Amino acid sequence: MTDSTGGGRVLMNGELLGGPIVRSSGGGPKTHPRTSAEAREILTPQIQQVRGAIAALPETLRTGKVVIEADVWANYLANSYYPSRLLTALRIAPLGSKMITGVSSLPSTGDTEAPSKSYLLAVDDADLAAIEGLFADTGGDKTRQGAVDELRQFNAIRLAAPRSAPADQESGDLSPFEAVLHPDPVATSARARIPAGADVLTKFTALVQSVGGVVHEEFNERIDGLTFVALDLPAEQLDAVAAFNPLRSLTPSPAIVLAATDASDVSGVVDEAVAPASPSAPEVLVFDGGIDASERLFAASTTAINLTGRTASTDSQRHGSAVTAAILYGDLADGRTAAAPAAHVTHFQILPTPDRDAQEYAWILRQIREEVLARKPEIVNLSLGPKVATEDGEPHRWTAVLDKLAHEHGILFVSAAGNNGERDQRAGFHRVQVPGDMVNGLCVGAADAPATDDTWAAAAYSGRGPGRAGARVQPSVLAFGGTKDRKFGRVRGDGSIVHDDFGTSYAAPLVTHVVAQLRTQLAAASDAPTLRALIAHGADPIGDEDIHRAGHGRLTSDAAEILQCGPGEAMVIYQGLIARDEVLGFLIPVPANLGSGKYDVKWTLAFATATDSAEAGEYTNAGLEATFRPHSERFDFRRKDPTTGKQVTKTRNLQHDADEIQQLLAAGWRPSVHPSPRPLKTETADEKTRREQGKWESLWCASDTLKGTSLNEPRIDISHVSREGGRITADTEDIEFTLVVTIGSRSGVPVYAEIENDARWSVLTELPVVSVEQSVTANIDVTTDVEAEIGGAP
Repeated sequence: MTDSTGGGRVLMNGELLGGPIVRSSGGGPKTHPRTSAEAREILTPQIQQVRGAIAALPETLRTGKVVIEADVWANYLANSYYPSRLLTALRIAPLGSKMITGVSSLPSTGDTEAPSKSYLLAVDDADLAAIEGLFADTGGDKTRQGAVDELRQFNAIRLAAPRSAPADQESGDLSPFEAVLHPDPVATSARARIPAGADVLTKFTALVQSVGGVVHEEFNERIDGLTFVALDLPAEQLDAVAAFNPLRSLTPSPAIVLAATDASDVSGVVDEAVAPASPSAPEVLVFDGGIDASERLFAASTTAINLTGRTASTDSQRHGSAVTAAILYGDLADGRTAAAPAAHVTHFQILPTPDRDAQEYAWILRQIREEVLARKPEIVNLSLGPKVATEDGEPHRWTAVLDKLAHEHGILFVSAAGNNGERDQRAGFHRVQVPGDMVNGLCVGAADAPATDDTWAAAAYSGRGPGRAGARVQPSVLAFGGTKDRKFGRVRGDGSIVHDDFGTSYAAPLVTHVVAQLRTQLAAASDAPTLRALIAHGADPIGDEDIHRAGHGRLTSDAAEILQCGPGEAMVIYQGLIARDEVLGFLIPVPANLGSGKYDVKWTLAFATATDSAEAGEYTNAGLEATFRPHSERFDFRRKDPTTGKQVTKTRNLQHDADEIQQLLAAGWRPSVHPSPRPLKTETADEKTRREQGKWESLWCASDTLKGTSLNEPRIDISHVSREGGRITADTEDIEFTLVVTIGSRSGVPVYAEIENDARWSVLTELPVVSVEQSVTANIDVTTDVEAEIGGAP
């Protein structure tokens, strides 16, 4: 219902304001860095060197085919340049790709360093000889000619070498490692990636055992054709094992540690009984250090399950209690009252694990997956994870598994970004930690002040972006996690409050608390893309702070603020399904009489996508792109300049410029299919910059400010492009998405009431209020002498 000030709740059914539209053609001629002849001069000596290296490779370190790396110029980073004709003509199996630092070559700038990628290919000597043959004979059918043309993309070919990193252990000690094996070089084809077969696994196990290592085969994980292997290895034998050609990476298994300090001073206490969560509240799964579910704040709304068979440590349980309390009640440290719990929490104690070797983090992930699959929750909080930062070049077991669970089962994982933001930036150690790098989840960083403070920034320790491909804008949002000088108010299960710690582990459950509130209020209209979109859309951005520090901004502490519109604004939720190659256009509701004042338009797009871990440089299998067209009567007219041959564009209004338009048409100018788009940075930059700023993002925000005279039946077009195995494909599933749009007036126009009373927008309905049964208020006693009352319990 509309409130007394003229505002109201968010408007639903925005998808009824649009439908399919015609896709516009685009693109222009490609600038090729090198001719075929120049490519031959560069690549022929390299191919000969690789053939020699293959001949010298011992049988114990290879299979019938070997893995090579083929780097492309950065000019060919986009997947529309996938060398399918080359690989088809020579029957070479692609095994994946990885990101590299490459070279972009343009007439205007020459050769400059730029992100690029390297294809991982399975070949033998005959395949390499066939490539040389293409250079020697450029005749043949169109497929063969196309293959020769695609060879120009490559500037380096070499025998593949795995990424490896030493363990921090003394010589002679066994250290836990994670190995990732390529898809089977012999069995894999262009049509299907096959995980490493018996021949590869037998040879690899024998190699590890020959140097005194142990392979834990029971924890082998096969994802996207890759095989993740847990092993223990003498630290000094790393290079010996890294010589195995089918090996993609060999890195130390990251530690998983939970701990919370404990203060002697108690600053407050929740001193009244707490009622259970509402029956309409969602279940949230928490994997953490354990809780005592009999304690007063937990007894009514939590279930504790010990997955380890071992007693929780005091430090781990302090951590688990703080995380669970924040999910249930939000941030209580500032003296606000505690409403009814936002969720029913099932808390799984995940530490200490049965084993402390390479099996540990593989075992934890297996428990998470099994419980999630068994319970099919809508929301999962992960304030723990492997202490390893995002890497562009290589996949990670946790991210791969959890992203697939999120996509296939509609689950929203809310993960902590990590406390490594002050570590070495050149080495990339400051980047958000796994599994905060998920593309289908919500990564939460820490702000240095709670939502009640007007002034804030990203906490210095909070893990930073860019994230992996498909989630470059990381963290997604921030919430207060405390700082060294302003500690987080950790709530114990007995109701006492202590200010003694800080970290993104505490910021994440505050976001989960709001997510759970949103889920309750949205009821049947709730799904993971909608929750992600609303969280990002409702965050408060901060000035010019880098999006890789603050993400989309700091989140409010209450879902009601996200769902409520003031009188001068209206927010609309569009929920839809889009097919491959489809374009949907959606009108943005605006008042009939906009006037000349200024309007702010903000939109957020979210969806879940299939992922491909073998394509570390791409990772996401689908992308949605949004185009803002603010004025329905402004169109672009184009033609080639007769003198320079370059395309020239003029934008004209169909009504105001009718006479001039007739002259343009008579002179050979051609109109655009759709109204003129409002360019964003991501639409005008090169491929590198577009990726950094949001291309292929699964959560994307944009905003603009326009005069009322520049808005006429404004709309947002959403287009769907998908890819598989690194190449563009037409055979893919439909994507469920959520678009959230807010339009607000800076000049006092009652936008909400105008839209609510306009028959053009009658299909929109206000989100009803879901009553929260058994709501309760628990007072916070912030007197200084409370420790004696509660016995100083941890």
